[in-house]
Amino acid sequence: MTVAVIGGGVIGLNAAWSLRRRGEDVTVIERGAIGHSASAVNAGWITPSLSTPLASPGILRLGLEHAFDPNGAVSIRPRLETDWIRWLWKFARAARPATYEKGVRALLHLNAHTLDLFDELHDDGVDFEMHSAGLLALAKSTDGLQWFTQLFDQLIPMGFTGTIEYLSGNEARQRDNAIGGGVHAAAHTSIDRHVHPESLLYGLHKKITEMGVTVHEHTAVEAIIPTSRKWTIHTPDTAIRADQVIVALGAATNTLLAPLGARLPIVGAKGYSVDLHNSGTPPRHSLYLMEPKLGVSPYHDSLRIAGAFELPSADETTIPTRRIRTLIEQTRPYLSERAPHTAADLHPTHAGLRPATPDSLPFIGPVPDHTGLYVAAGHGMLGVTLAPATAEGLAEMLTTHRIPEPMLPFQLAGRI
Repeated sequence: MTVAVIGGGVIGLNAAWSLRRRGEDVTVIERGAIGHSASAVNAGWITPSLSTPLASPGILRLGLEHAFDPNGAVSIRPRLETDWIRWLWKFARAARPATYEKGVRALLHLNAHTLDLFDELHDDGVDFEMHSAGLLALAKSTDGLQWFTQLFDQLIPMGFTGTIEYLSGNEARQRDNAIGGGVHAAAHTSIDRHVHPESLLYGLHKKITEMGVTVHEHTAVEAIIPTSRKWTIHTPDTAIRADQVIVALGAATNTLLAPLGARLPIVGAKGYSVDLHNSGTPPRHSLYLMEPKLGVSPYHDSLRIAGAFELPSADETTIPTRRIRTLIEQTRPYLSERAPHTAADLHPTHAGLRPATPDSLPFIGPVPDHTGLYVAAGHGMLGVTLAPATAEGLAEMLTTHRIPEPMLPFQLAGRI
């Protein structure tokens, strides 16, 4: 069986790895360079503890409160466009308690083997930077941890196997001497990890190439056309034939699906990150700063601050210096010394569009009425966490022609 994977981000590369190790003939087509997509902008978290829908009770009110705040962590900016109004209406419905709980259970089930799958990647020779010290949630007050506490109160009865340990500010500083004096309460999760996302992408690229996967970089797909029970993928220079196609283009997925009459309710939510170098003692853990809702990830050679969820956004290239400065200023109370002092330290900065769905669940599965066409998109802020599980589910669908039970909530039928 020949499979074309369109999109060389973390979802597409994992899908190629899962399919190739089952013996399938796989080609990956990436419009840019591997390691430079939105998959490389994030904090690289592998966080089963935080795998819950953004569409949650109270989120719409919070988003609208910050709709005109240029520094808001979650910014929902209403537009008078039919597609956007329809998306926002579905988002509001998905934020109801019963629907939110169903989404939590679906993501919990999908994540059941996430950590094992990352270990399999490592054991199979995929070379990437991964840290397993867990996640520290930091707050300026005990009240600042309320959302985190409520989240675990929900997860444990659903069968979540992770644990949480609550710490005072002083206990957190004893645990990690990079924690600043502004922290007065903290929580440590036991199972969460983080990776350097670029290293994961580069490692997957190298490994799948060694396995015999063909990777086309800087190759934009113009159209996918069904022809004689196969698919033809048209690029500016050639046409590629495949038995099956996976579209994993994130926020750009509809550029290929819409001409086939299968438009998905996905909008781009803009996020930012900045890497800091040579500016103090790095933390041992990944950090979730509760009040500004920022992620901080220490790597071997840098510290990454990532955050913001500007919804919707079509512009993934503009990076306001003000926005990056704000990210850094918001971290200062939480860190003991890690802060840049010159413009040269703000290097490099990144921006990208997270593919957001109304119910905060990704679309993973066959496209109705288009035999052999599959989609994997809409993972929002959980792309790295959910990538291996998404890939394994897709590989099973393509090779056995059945949908695994954990993948049922993520099907397109009934959701588009």
